[in-house]
Amino acid sequence: MSRLERRCRRLLRAYPQAYRAGRGEEILGTLLDAAPGDRNWPPARDARSLITGGLRVRAARNRQLSLAANLRLAALLAAALWLGDSVAAYLDFAIHPGNYYQLPALSSALFAACALGSCLAIASAWLWRRSVTVSLALAVTAASALACSQAPYLGDLLSDVRLIGPPLALAALAAGKDRPPRSWLWMPAAFLIASLPALFANAFGQFVPYIFPLFPVVFFGTLGIALLWLVTDARPAIAFGLYVEVLYVLASLAITRFSDALTAGQGVIIALLAAVLAGAALRIRPRATT
Repeated sequence: MSRLERRCRRLLRAYPQAYRAGRGEEILGTLLDAAPGDRNWPPARDARSLITGGLRVRAARNRQLSLAANLRLAALLAAALWLGDSVAAYLDFAIHPGNYYQLPALSSALFAACALGSCLAIASAWLWRRSVTVSLALAVTAASALACSQAPYLGDLLSDVRLIGPPLALAALAAGKDRPPRSWLWMPAAFLIASLPALFANAFGQFVPYIFPLFPVVFFGTLGIALLWLVTDARPAIAFGLYVEVLYVLASLAITRFSDALTAGQGVIIALLAAVLAGAALRIRPRATT
């Protein structure tokens, strides 16, 4: 295989795998026939055409579903992000019950089960049957509701919705027919992992989160990727916007330190969400595959 052919094959990866399997050799043959024999790189115009053509095909395939189906998948990803972010809260209640007015043993055990069940429910939304996903998410919902009922001081709006809302939302949205693309699964996994260093805050006096500020890095990194992803798929950007919007509304309704921190950047958050969601919505309308 020549260097030219090898590099053309790399450029062909801009197209989806299924498309390459059907038409990749035809496109490659056309490129090689048109290029002079002494070249090691395809002409810049051909390389640009390959990349833009591949991105157009990917974008068209991501818009094949109906608008309602695409919005449901975006909301499902938002619920998975929310649930992944909530696993650290479940574990915190389970590992440090003494920090919450001596959380009852039953509540502590239930929150530990919620953390495990949440991880399984998120994975199931992508990998397993819908019935398994719904069952796991509903089980987490019931366990978190029971745990909160055993600890009345957790019964404020933010606590209840933050602990019970994520699995309930996932259960409702996972019941649909279409499954989210596996290329999205890294997002809730990253949010889950990034929130875990906060568990060590109680033991080390807030030391670990400052040394390893994973969540801000993951948060803004995911935002940047979602914005770049708008070129071919607007749904992750919509999901990210919905996730931030839910957290912002909940924090605004509750009198907490978190809400005070958000108030200072309220205008920035609203402007960012408006731009992301409006731009993404324009790209989610279904179109035929080219």
